[in-house]
Amino acid sequence: MKKYLFILAILSLVVMASGCTTNQNIATKNISASGMSLQYPDTWNATSQVGANATQIIVVSSEMLSSNYTKGSAVLILKVLNSSTSNMSQIRQEFGTQAKQSGQNITNTTINIAGVSARDISYTGNDTGGNTIYYRLIDFEKNNTLYLLMFGTGGGADVNAAKPYFDVILNSFKVE
Repeated sequence: MKKYLFILAILSLVVMASGCTTNQNIATKNISASGMSLQYPDTWNATSQVGANATQIIVVSSEMLSSNYTKGSAVLILKVLNSSTSNMSQIRQEFGTQAKQSGQNITNTTINIAGVSARDISYTGNDTGGNTIYYRLIDFEKNNTLYLLMFGTGGGADVNAAKPYFDVILNSFKVE
């Protein structure tokens, strides 16, 4: 019995360590805007724009920049004050329509982010050129404010290579 507990403990450590090493190898920078903050890969570019009722943070891979926005990965984060549930329902419906038109492997689940439950919809499919695309939409409301996190790859960018970078952003995202 002790032998199995020891093996289980070793396996647990290996699993925890392997789950942590992916993001530890990605050097990051920080960006904050309008009560939101996150880390992003230091090889990517981040900008923010703050308006009266909305704030956006855009994070773009170096591949996306060098290809003049035709191939690569990007993240768009929106904060909208005085949110409207009907608007979000419409956005979710449009996202679902796009997924059905070009996607396979559609997932629809919930995750915990910024201390609240959020809807998480993603799909992998093909664009009109036959290139693999990946899109993910996470949305939640907190303090009468709507937050949207949209992740995407396109133009033939390596979806699996982009996901650890997306995880860095998602796992570090904070709301005041």
